[in-house]
Amino acid sequence: MSNSKVSYISRRGVLKGGVAAGAALAAPTFFVGKAHAATEKLKIGIIPAYSFGIYWLIQDQGFAPGVEMEFSVFPSGPPAIEAMVGGSVDAITVGSVPPLAAMARKVADFREISICGDASGLFTIVGQPGLEKLEDLEGKRIAVTSGSNFDFFLGVALEQAGLSDMPHKRINMEPIDAQAALIAGAVDATVPLATSRQLIFDKLPGASMLAEGAAMPIDARPSIMDVFMTTQQTMDAKEEAMTEIVAAFHRDGVGMLREDNDAVVQRMIAWQESVGRAGVTAGEVAPLLNGYFYFDTDEIKDVYARGVLNKALQVQSEFLVANDRIPAVPDLDALVSDQIVSKL
Repeated sequence: MSNSKVSYISRRGVLKGGVAAGAALAAPTFFVGKAHAATEKLKIGIIPAYSFGIYWLIQDQGFAPGVEMEFSVFPSGPPAIEAMVGGSVDAITVGSVPPLAAMARKVADFREISICGDASGLFTIVGQPGLEKLEDLEGKRIAVTSGSNFDFFLGVALEQAGLSDMPHKRINMEPIDAQAALIAGAVDATVPLATSRQLIFDKLPGASMLAEGAAMPIDARPSIMDVFMTTQQTMDAKEEAMTEIVAAFHRDGVGMLREDNDAVVQRMIAWQESVGRAGVTAGEVAPLLNGYFYFDTDEIKDVYARGVLNKALQVQSEFLVANDRIPAVPDLDALVSDQIVSKL
């Protein structure tokens, strides 16, 4: 937060002493789906959240036969954005907060060209055994990725509880590192990945659920959109391929999710196993996969036409400015581009 009662320390200070991190996601891993007679290849950076997995489903099911996607896996948004800036990937799936910080730094002409889903109901704050409520985090250490959707959710949850000025320390960690630190007792709480938070409760009996996005009133819940983004230069160069996979996401991916949900759950189990999370079950996958709100073709066009994403980003940007994460609200009209959605 922007007041002196919140202090920040780095992950190095907490992990010094040997807390094991999730090495499987420390560096990108690469995989491809079914081979196609593709007219174009796209390199996609992907984070292992289920809304993003629908792009893998497109490849897996052959919904975009004109495009072959090669996926690289990243633990969170900031390193994925760095990879896109560096040119190792063409586009990324990412939460909506990291692009705001990157856009504010003006490191590239970023464009959010579609929405994977609204993930606000899946965010949680998990604490050590014995903690019962958010007030118990006073003076405690909370591991969270700085300037991320996780950081934004934590701030909103504390604000709604009237705890914006509560003294605490935030340790900047990637979600997998933060999860390991919580289990090892090196931190008091974290905002975990929805796809892996069950491991905390398995490894740390008695861990406490301090806040849940799904339990917040729908009109007060922070809107946290998962987006598909690229740069203007790449979009112009590969517009046809981008349009094909975005169209397939909202038409075929969301269609299969709604019409044959059990089949999609099974494919998401396979996907999670392919990115190093062996052992997930249908009972674990289904509530997370279906906890997002997805948009079909008509809905995504309506969302862009009504500026829903722009409004959500405005709220997040103002939060980041107020808490000294970015100097000013970035150009949201430039960031949110309908260049692809308008062609669906």
